[in-house]
Amino acid sequence: MDSTPARITPYERILEPLEQHEFPAIRDEAASRGTDIKRRDQFLLLASVGATMQELISDDAPAEATDEYAELLFHAFHFWAFGRRLYAFERDAAESLLAPHLDLGHWILAAPPSCYLQLPNQLVWARVAAEAAYEPVDGCFVFVDETLPAPDAGAHLRILLLLGVRPDRPGVSLVSYRTDLDPRTAAAHAAHPWRAEGSPFANTIPGGERMGFHSISTTSELEGFVLRALWYLDTHSGALTATPGGAPPNESRIPHTIVRLER
Repeated sequence: MDSTPARITPYERILEPLEQHEFPAIRDEAASRGTDIKRRDQFLLLASVGATMQELISDDAPAEATDEYAELLFHAFHFWAFGRRLYAFERDAAESLLAPHLDLGHWILAAPPSCYLQLPNQLVWARVAAEAAYEPVDGCFVFVDETLPAPDAGAHLRILLLLGVRPDRPGVSLVSYRTDLDPRTAAAHAAHPWRAEGSPFANTIPGGERMGFHSISTTSELEGFVLRALWYLDTHSGALTATPGGAPPNESRIPHTIVRLER
């Protein structure tokens, strides 16, 4: 069966031009200063990061957008620095991870330092705030590092969900989440995410059931799905197929891994 290649990513649409000058400048300044750029607070103190932020943020952007841009730049830089690892989940594989309950066995969290998980188009929906409209999820940046300042305490997990990606829209909607957890408890965290009403990942859009939609409406669901995806990548090597980048405007130019349902 033919695999579906990754769609062109928001990274390519918005952030890839930073690879020419800005990202190398950040890397070089961090090396010269001895900055631990995996720590977000130290990353944001770099002069080259501040200059790049000024380029990214429009003059009429609200003040609260600064933190969103900072999180996006942090994830994008590490995505580039750690080899642009892109995983495109096919529909059957993604749906298998959206069950209300999933047994991950005795899995201990293992993940690449940075990656982008792309979901099938319009399969999962989320919103940036309780009063906002639901938008389709393109995917999410994921960053995993040792817990700081105590590396033996566990893992630091950062997630940036990207919503509302359209060719006719210059930007995206963002939902950020971060937590520290013991890698040995990751399977339990992901087994049954919390939702106040209804089943985890159930559709919340009128008529969405007929379309096969799922929703992420709590941080527990967001964390749970990402951990499930990382578990799947770690334990189902037979479901992964490396593929070269395609041709724009529809397919991602980035060499990526297609994630199928392992039967």
